[in-house]
Amino acid sequence: MKKFKLVLCYSIALLLFGCASSEKAELVSTDELRVAVAEVEGLLKAADIDQAELLSYKEYTRGAEYLAKAQRGLSGNYQADYILENAARGKAQLQQALKNTRTRTPNATRILEARKAALDAGLKGSAEIANAMVDVDEDLTDETDNFARALEPLEFSEFQKKYFELETRAVQFRELDEIKKAIQKAADQDARKLAPDSLRTASLDVNEAENIIAQSPRDPRVYQLSVTIAEESSVLLTEVMDVILNAPGTPEDIALKIVQQNRALAKLSENVGSLKQNLETTQSTLMETEGALKQQNQELESTRSNLQETESALLLQNQELEKTSTQVRFQRAMDQAVKEFSEDEASVYQQGSKLIFRLKKINFASGSATIPAASKPLLAKVNDIIRFVGADLVAVEGHTDSVGSAELNKSLSTKRAISVANYLASLAGGYKIGYVGYGESRPIVTNETKEGRAINRRVDLVVTARK
Repeated sequence: MKKFKLVLCYSIALLLFGCASSEKAELVSTDELRVAVAEVEGLLKAADIDQAELLSYKEYTRGAEYLAKAQRGLSGNYQADYILENAARGKAQLQQALKNTRTRTPNATRILEARKAALDAGLKGSAEIANAMVDVDEDLTDETDNFARALEPLEFSEFQKKYFELETRAVQFRELDEIKKAIQKAADQDARKLAPDSLRTASLDVNEAENIIAQSPRDPRVYQLSVTIAEESSVLLTEVMDVILNAPGTPEDIALKIVQQNRALAKLSENVGSLKQNLETTQSTLMETEGALKQQNQELESTRSNLQETESALLLQNQELEKTSTQVRFQRAMDQAVKEFSEDEASVYQQGSKLIFRLKKINFASGSATIPAASKPLLAKVNDIIRFVGADLVAVEGHTDSVGSAELNKSLSTKRAISVANYLASLAGGYKIGYVGYGESRPIVTNETKEGRAINRRVDLVVTARK
């Protein structure tokens, strides 16, 4: 109903637009049309930075429309009077929008920061997410009576959460949309039947990347590896499907080996091409410089030797594709963790050459470092999976929320890390154990909400596998 009223009011305003918006501002230049239009474009950019689209919607929209008319007139070689008229009106509207924005900003400063973070994440790249922001913006405008008053703490928390969710969705869309499209294309080509394992791996990887982005949408260092893995899985899925579709009846495992061989051959081809270029350069030099014939022949032999070494190395790499690797163990461990743990108990993900166990449900009593008896079965299950991985070292990392002093939080997190490390040692898993307490210094979400603080109170196990 609220949206309907807003659209109705705006439609009526547009009907009266021609006669009700006669304000014009003096332009810096009326001799150079491009300079006049550029002046208004600069105002629009300033209005975008100040989020006038939210704080002064009517004036911002009118100013943008007048500017669009002036730009069309400039590109279409319209009469100068038409271009200057629209530029002057656009300037007046945008100046009023900026004035309104400065007046209303004090009542919305902190929530505007949350909204800007969502915009900076590329939110407008998705029509669906952009429309969702429109709904939140309308609710915000209504709640503050068009920013005539500041939000109460509870209201602020709710709107901050909504904009943070939009920011997270925007980052997920920006980083994963093309990957999801590739996976969906494979699914539409019947990958569930033709290449189920490759499809499942790609789907799991993109879901994991989404989850990791949701944990730290503002820190690419946290989620970039998972995005890269998801992208590589989707590319592999696409290549496997291409093989199967071009040779109907090819089993998935055979198609996978063909893809691996094709990649190795492509790399070999690239190296051979580079080495051939080196050979050609060397031969040309030999022809041009007869006096250095002996030295050039030695370089030629060296280049040929490098070519042979490269071919041998690539052959060994192709053989290694058939062997069990740390990555395979990690993937199986993550699959097992999905079966063993509920979402509120623990999550497992790969970060580079490490496997991270994020323990969410070790319910230490407030201020205590004693492991509750109810949490010990969880640690026992984690120990079993770590042993399966063949761990060489497990680093226990303790974390807290930001409640209390930083010094006390660091001390408490260290004591809790020691308790977990000692308990794992008592299970005799056959791996080395270290510990460290980070206190409140490494939050993965905001500490401004109860839910965020609960997520930040955690214990991470960083596993390094034996090679």
